[in-house]
Amino acid sequence: MSDKILARLQQIQGHALKIQAAMQSQPSPSEGRGSDPNGCVAVVVDPDGLPSRIEVWTGWQRHVAAEELGSLVLRLYREVAAQAVRAWSASFDLDAWRSRAEAAGAGEQEDAGLPPIAQAQAFGNPRDLLTLTEEALKALKVTRDQAAAPPVTATGWDGERAVSITLTPGGLHGCTINPRWALRHGASALNAALREALRQARAAMDEHAAHRKAQAQGLDDLARQALATLVRFQDLNTSPEES
Repeated sequence: MSDKILARLQQIQGHALKIQAAMQSQPSPSEGRGSDPNGCVAVVVDPDGLPSRIEVWTGWQRHVAAEELGSLVLRLYREVAAQAVRAWSASFDLDAWRSRAEAAGAGEQEDAGLPPIAQAQAFGNPRDLLTLTEEALKALKVTRDQAAAPPVTATGWDGERAVSITLTPGGLHGCTINPRWALRHGASALNAALREALRQARAAMDEHAAHRKAQAQGLDDLARQALATLVRFQDLNTSPEES
């Protein structure tokens, strides 16, 4: 492998880090809050787009049928989440991001002459080539299987299994409320059931997110080790005339 190829890999890595920094400099999505026009339900959406609180207000029976309460929660969530996305989009400084991205590209051109062998440690620690290849193939298989798998969902229930909340990484996917149970209990009991169901669903999604984060970090580490191994291989195979 030539020094030019290794240098290009190093430039791509540095460029990606600069683009990531430019994205992180933009404002993060903010929390969203809203309620339906009749004041029956209120929803809070966190910056990740997941519901953090769902509350039913006293007197909801006068405005919505018990059979439609779960659907009302879902519709309200979608409205609040969409409003939060629109607010974040309006605050996104596209010109500033474009300037940072262009600056990152200019920096990549300036670094084009850097010798990669001298900066091998920036990639990571070299590994045994056969072991590294085996781990890379396993990681590729996991990634392929995940792409073919159905979307991840997490459902939480209250203790009486009268209320359920279903989440996906994209947000609230479903809300069911047993109408007979809801009519027999007050808003306080209904809100307690919603909190428990939401807590369980979010805990399952947090566990999944932590697992995916660990996998992503493992892939990143593997890529760095692969680059370091290539650099080391190049260094070992450089003849005295070339050094």
